[in-house]
Amino acid sequence: MSEQFTPAEEKNLTPFFTNLDEPVFGLKLPQEVAGALFSRYSRSAKSLRRTFLDEFLGDPELALKDLLGGQALASDDSAALKKARAFYERVLVGYGDDSVAQLGAAHIAC
Repeated sequence: MSEQFTPAEEKNLTPFFTNLDEPVFGLKLPQEVAGALFSRYSRSAKSLRRTFLDEFLGDPELALKDLLGGQALASDDSAALKKARAFYERVLVGYGDDSVAQLGAAHIAC
């Protein structure tokens, strides 16, 4: 059975995931954010999409709400993407190893 989301959650998730009702899905996120998300997800009992909603989407430091609709994804110079990269770099420095960096690639989850 697939995870259930409220209409508001679906609206927020749709720009960032290829589907919301299948066990296998792709991510439409900057690599830096996807890597940090998978790092957190690997230590959580929550689903990947739930972790994204609860811990990433509302974080003002990541500015992901600025990426809603994909407007900011087109430019590597966007303020939102710069914030995401700065966050990712700080996580790498904070953990002191490259385990988070190894999570940057094509991301498909189930």
